[in-house]
Amino acid sequence: MNAYDIFLYLSTFLIVIPMAVFCLFPVIDHLKHPLSHLLCKIGLVFVCYFIIVFIVYLVLKRDLGNALMFPAVPVFFYLYQKETDILPSASLFIMLTACCLGALSYIVYQSCGMLLYPHGHYTTNYIESILAQLIFLIVSDILLYFPARKYLGWMVSHFENIFVWRIACIFPCFFTLAAVTYVPYDYYDMYSRHAMHIYYSMTVTLLIFIILLYILFYNLTYNYVENQRILEEQKILEVQAKQYSQLSKHVQETRQLRHDFRHQIAIISELLNQKDYDSLNKYLAQYEASISSPAKIYCRQPAVNALLSHYDYLCKKDHIEANFAVDFPESFTISSVDFCMILGNLLENAYLECITLKKYKKFIQLKALQTAPGAYVLMIENPYEHEIKKMPVDSFLPATKTALVLG
Repeated sequence: MNAYDIFLYLSTFLIVIPMAVFCLFPVIDHLKHPLSHLLCKIGLVFVCYFIIVFIVYLVLKRDLGNALMFPAVPVFFYLYQKETDILPSASLFIMLTACCLGALSYIVYQSCGMLLYPHGHYTTNYIESILAQLIFLIVSDILLYFPARKYLGWMVSHFENIFVWRIACIFPCFFTLAAVTYVPYDYYDMYSRHAMHIYYSMTVTLLIFIILLYILFYNLTYNYVENQRILEEQKILEVQAKQYSQLSKHVQETRQLRHDFRHQIAIISELLNQKDYDSLNKYLAQYEASISSPAKIYCRQPAVNALLSHYDYLCKKDHIEANFAVDFPESFTISSVDFCMILGNLLENAYLECITLKKYKKFIQLKALQTAPGAYVLMIENPYEHEIKKMPVDSFLPATKTALVLG
């Protein structure tokens, strides 16, 4: 064992650096700490990792190959999850995708050894193979930066079904295990009986299969999220239609009142002249009951106002005290549709909780206002009598659902 052998051995673990860089691409917008601080932590973790690998090599005096690579994955995953605010299953999928990329680089490593050293063995470290593997990973990071940021980043930001994420982790895990186990042990045997053609044919077939699975997974998640958004917009449009119907009814009643107003004045004047105050009070009470309450105007946005009027009607019907104070500016960076989706989910959760409430007074209090040019604050209060179930990534599990889903 000399210095060159140690250098070759440690160089084989350099692939974890570009793999770790790839893991950052989809979650740049979900980091809990500044990127500069995170890079310092990553550098410190890598230094500790290489020290441990070096000590193990000095003690055992032999190359353990991938035996030290796989045990490090759970440790890296734990640290990775601590630095992001996405679902653990989504973080696992990203890390397994990086492992899938590393497994593909391992095929490049073995291919370079077969071409340059036909009589070599897969356990022997060759500097050319190591360089080819690192170059492949660096080029892959460059080429995959945009797809990882745009597509994979969109998925981890918008899709929150834990069960589906866990199922999706099977695909990169399967490819990684297949790539690192199905390797040519003796390079010379690959040049006989068409073994090399079979090896690369199976590798390319498996690679195409995993790429198609990734494309299918993205299309499924995108269509699911878009369908949910369309359903939310339809719900908002239905609420607006109901409010429009109420406003039309109120306008029609107002026209009728204006038409009959002279007759009402005449009746009231005659009752006053007769000093029949009891009959006058009864008549005014009946007249007031025949007039529907005017539609409330909460803010200047019709969609938001319609949504609040809808839940105000539901609260009155179920004897829930509702107090809404909303100031939605006319010019705002958030569209009224997106705002209504968020507000509608909050009000729906509060309303559903209140109608099942047994112990406490039923009420919903909502306050919403713009605190700065780029900041808008929403605060909703309602009583709650179920167990609060804490979930990872600073989220909570609803009492009516068994899994964290979209919404």
